Amino acid sequence: MHFYRLSYAAFFIFLVGCAPTLTWIADPSPIPSCQPARLLQWSDFTSRVPQDQRGAETAIRFLHHPLHHRLSIAFDFEHSWVKADLIDPQNVALWRMSEHLLAHEQLHFLISCLVVRQANFSLTEEDNLWKMLELTKSVAQRLNLQYDSDTKHGLDLDAQASWEAEVMTQFRELKLRPASFPSSQVGGT
Repeated sequence: MHFYRLSYAAFFIFLVGCAPTLTWIADPSPIPSCQPARLLQWSDFTSRVPQDQRGAETAIRFLHHPLHHRLSIAFDFEHSWVKADLIDPQNVALWRMSEHLLAHEQLHFLISCLVVRQANFSLTEEDNLWKMLELTKSVAQRLNLQYDSDTKHGLDLDAQASWEAEVMTQFRELKLRPASFPSSQVGGT
């Protein structure tokens, strides 16, 4: 019994020591690139029993806005889900582990958001918005697949931490870039 307590305590300390470090960085644009404009929460996901072993799925829609000549992503509430038992607050052990899964899913959203923000920064009024949307979607999908591969779907905590640090660094750097938005985007002349 004593070994069980020590193992449980060590496991808990391990999980606390690996707490997610993600924060939301507001979009510097007057027109948000990502909806919702915040970190995802489990309450955003539909609770369900999946057909496979995965614990959650984050679905994202890529959108273009010709009037403002911008791209955006939207979290797809209808097609995003989490295993019901992972978010049951009565199951403390699974609930704590689900925080790490949530950080993994949040980073999927942040990766796509970052790619869209970068695309919006580079867009000019002469660029073909539809082609930029397709390119942006392709890049985001490729990065998200690489992210899952590198992190083994969030199970490799070192790789997960590396991806979190890199994405957060890029978000901070992007926020510091001067914005050059066409006047039509901000209600100008």
